[in-house]
Amino acid sequence: MGTPWDRAAARYLEEWVPRFMPYHLDLVRDLSLSQGQRVLVTMAGPGAEMLAVARAVGDKGKVLATDTSVEMIRICQEQIEKARFDRVMCMQADASDTGNGDWNAIVCAFGLRHFEDRELLFKSWRSALVGSGKVGVLVWGPSGRGDPFDLLTSALAEFAPNALEGRARIDPARDSMRRMFEQGGLSLVRHTVIRHTVNFTSAESFLSALSEGCTWRKISEELGAQRMARIAARFFDQVGGLTVPLTFQPAATLAIAAIPGASVTIGGRGMTAPQLSQAQVAEPAPRELNEHDQWVQKISRVEPWDDNPPDDGPKKS
Repeated sequence: MGTPWDRAAARYLEEWVPRFMPYHLDLVRDLSLSQGQRVLVTMAGPGAEMLAVARAVGDKGKVLATDTSVEMIRICQEQIEKARFDRVMCMQADASDTGNGDWNAIVCAFGLRHFEDRELLFKSWRSALVGSGKVGVLVWGPSGRGDPFDLLTSALAEFAPNALEGRARIDPARDSMRRMFEQGGLSLVRHTVIRHTVNFTSAESFLSALSEGCTWRKISEELGAQRMARIAARFFDQVGGLTVPLTFQPAATLAIAAIPGASVTIGGRGMTAPQLSQAQVAEPAPRELNEHDQWVQKISRVEPWDDNPPDDGPKKS
């Protein structure tokens, strides 16, 4: 039967790839890829961003697309054959598997949430980049209050709160993304929020696409038909019914990082990646305080309005 993602692959290709393509194109454009470059596309799914990357690097470039889902890789291979790309390969592999390295760019669109140890992941990517290489990612958010995704998640939290436990969340704010990259030895050079219009003919078609062809496939299988029906009923009540059309603009955060101090081109403009912040410089472990130092530390915190200041402390030895 495969994994939930294997079972969702065909519906994902049909429903979500066309809707996510504008986000992928934004990322590829901002990465400023050029002819002949080498790009690794991780968590590539059925290969939508892989095709955009392949067109950017041309016949002399090289693209390797990886994913952990067998079915996604099968569909990805079909896309390569249809497009007749000779310099594009796909293989089943974890996102941390960087092959032979020397990549001009490493891409991950909406896949980071599947990894808890992102520091280790970014370190593996950094070591596989050429000097001017870049890492480009897309993550969902900031969340839009009242959009269909938010309303459905609220319904899930009401009727099946345990289903949300253990779901990795990425804070898309600039400072959070900067710290996340810096922990892996990378420097943030681009951070922007992008939105594109998404349409569904009805709320029912949206829920079907989500529960059968996306990350909700696993959730719906685990909850079962009866509990999902209760969640669906609440969702339909919130949006105005099963047949109401849905049009919204989900926000995604586009972030690009590079090796600190490297000269890179982002969005067609050259820049130098900033050095890592001082927060990332390891500080020496604090020395153990003796009895006198502990007393000094205590009295230094005494305020004028304290009723009982500490007694005379021990003498410094």
